[in-house]
Amino acid sequence: MMRLSDFERYQRENPFMDYNHIEIVFVESERSQVRMAITPSGRNLNGAVHGGLLYTMVDCVAGVTARADGRNYVTQSAHINFLQNVANGILFATGEIIRRGNRVAVVHVKVENEEAILLADASVELYCLDT
Repeated sequence: MMRLSDFERYQRENPFMDYNHIEIVFVESERSQVRMAITPSGRNLNGAVHGGLLYTMVDCVAGVTARADGRNYVTQSAHINFLQNVANGILFATGEIIRRGNRVAVVHVKVENEEAILLADASVELYCLDT
């Protein structure tokens, strides 16, 4: 299992998470969370959070959650339901392992705002690159 300090290094060296202002909140063996403050550049033309940014949070937290076992994963497939949206505040994406096999991990992800309003619900399958 990776230590939190390993994930602090992972975040420092991850330019995509940095570019999107996504920070790791916590990492446990089967669960993790990231957060992001909504900025003007993260909004769509209607003034709400861009769906691609919600998906980005889902993908990032799924990867962090899967990597808690110390192995390297890439996203194999994902399904996301966009349920509601907001224009301001802080968003939290929480990932939880549903199944961890030898090659594939399945992570359930919920994206909520600070008022616990569910914005997106997703299932992400990640493929383990380590043999």
